[in-house]
Amino acid sequence: MIAAAFWILAIVFVFRLYFVARWGSSTAFVGAIGIGVLGLFFTGVVVPEEAIDGALGGINFLHLVRNMCVTCAVWLVREGIFAAYSPDESYRSRFSHRPVAAGLGALAITIPFLFQEFVPTTLSYVPENVQQLPVFVYASVYMGILALLAVSVLRICLRPQESLPVRVSSRVVAFGMALVALASVEELAYMTAMHIDVGGSSLHQVLYALFSPLFYGGVLLTSLGLGIPPLVKAWRRLQLWDRAALIFLTATLGRAYWGLSRAAWLAAIVTSFYAKHPSARLYEYVIRSSDHKVALSGRSTPILAGRVLDAVQARFDGGVGSLESVLPVKAPQ
Repeated sequence: MIAAAFWILAIVFVFRLYFVARWGSSTAFVGAIGIGVLGLFFTGVVVPEEAIDGALGGINFLHLVRNMCVTCAVWLVREGIFAAYSPDESYRSRFSHRPVAAGLGALAITIPFLFQEFVPTTLSYVPENVQQLPVFVYASVYMGILALLAVSVLRICLRPQESLPVRVSSRVVAFGMALVALASVEELAYMTAMHIDVGGSSLHQVLYALFSPLFYGGVLLTSLGLGIPPLVKAWRRLQLWDRAALIFLTATLGRAYWGLSRAAWLAAIVTSFYAKHPSARLYEYVIRSSDHKVALSGRSTPILAGRVLDAVQARFDGGVGSLESVLPVKAPQ
């Protein structure tokens, strides 16, 4: 699950980076996703944790760096969500949305960490060291801040949205953040039970096992939710549905409608994917299909091709008649 979250977030980061460079999309989101990718990288999905922590001194400093990355990523997601979904910018007047608040939160997490009795690198850092008061305070402050940030994102994501892609995206992010908040509260309960030694080993094991699926499941869903808007935007800008329909119609009807030679027909199929205005080419198929003087060698239009033509025609306002006065009918080049 951690590896899946890492690679999905890495793909979303590439998409977001492209849209920032091309169309100036939200830099808060791309920053959050980039830091999130870095944080998940530090979980050992590519390079073992022992090797990374060894380069940092071999005293579990990687644990602090990873948690700081996650906190910063969630804070930036929160800022991006508020900027995108808030009706105005009044939220910026609140202290919790200022960079100084993020800095104070980072200090509140870091200072207790520095007062612990350091131990060599271990993959079970918190369970093995939570008896130390500085470690307990450090981990509890981190989880408490993460829970508050996640709940803040959850609340604004549940607001009504008119756009379907934005609505779906916000609901998926909300569900992911709900899991992150739940995981944070559950981890607080686990650390408290371990620190004061209550509940017995069975309860400790159950609480310990619950954290990863809840937390990384939430990260995975949040990654997917943040990836929906750029994917929808890419789909629309690249007109992928139109291109797919054009390739299909050229392959099934091209020779019959336009009388193309086999070589020209094959070339038309290939160039259909690179058509500058695929919708205009689709208009031509809709117009030609409505011309009753065209006969497909005495056969009717294939069922699947007919359904694609119907779907294409349904997208055009004004019907075929209004299109004939604007677009000339000509064979694909």
